[in-house]
Amino acid sequence: MQKETGMQDDLINFKKFYNEAVQKVPTDSFYRQSVDHKYRHSIDVLHFGKEVLQKTPELAGKTPEFRKVAQQALLFHDVGRFEELVRLYEVEKNNGDLVAASKAQNHGIIGYDLLKDDERYNDMRILFAVRWHGQMPAEICGSEMYQAAQKLPQFTEITEVLRLVRDADKLANLHTIKEQDRLRKDIFYLHLSPEALNAPISEDVKAQFFAGQVVLTATLHSFADRIMQVISWIYDYNYTETKNIFKKHQFADYLLQNLAQYHHNADDIAKIRAEIAQKMQ
Repeated sequence: MQKETGMQDDLINFKKFYNEAVQKVPTDSFYRQSVDHKYRHSIDVLHFGKEVLQKTPELAGKTPEFRKVAQQALLFHDVGRFEELVRLYEVEKNNGDLVAASKAQNHGIIGYDLLKDDERYNDMRILFAVRWHGQMPAEICGSEMYQAAQKLPQFTEITEVLRLVRDADKLANLHTIKEQDRLRKDIFYLHLSPEALNAPISEDVKAQFFAGQVVLTATLHSFADRIMQVISWIYDYNYTETKNIFKKHQFADYLLQNLAQYHHNADDIAKIRAEIAQKMQ
């Protein structure tokens, strides 16, 4: 990924969080691999976010100050992941309940807490995106923090930055999924039984998708369901340029080719392809 310019100090500050985590987890471990991945992912999110920022008319005309804040939010959106991974490593090292610990962690909250006392990043446009970028829209809008943000003069920019981060986050994940076959390397895939690995799309997941909903993680039963969840991100793209990038990288073709290996109903695949095409207009 190309080197980002104009953010040297931010990149140095961000790398400090990465380096602190690196020193606390074993070199040859899942945790170190995950810390490294999250560092690369954050740079990818910055890259894709800048592309959306530059090519989206309602964002391209923003002030330099807004653009700086937006790029800081893109870079630091997952800063809480480093501390989260360190905490999980400590739980495993001490023979704790890793599943319970994982469910108890929220990297958005961790990242928010890390940045809110730093005057360089204590800006609600950054903090709100860091805190909420990984949550479902209904949960965001129902939060007390959202209700409070509505009263701020910067509310429009707060939501614009949040939408930008959410879009860039998905694009970066799609890029890794396609280029590195990432879905077959994540924990969900690795813990599937042979039956669940080879099962078709479940009816619940299919119903969510054709109802125009992002598929919920709690409803995933098969690898086909997991692919459908990623496809269902089409319902949460906020900017036209995000859709343009999605089409340029042919993410739909890649996901559908993989889905067809597990879900052998050609009519369903055709309907899913048509739904993607309609949403990407």
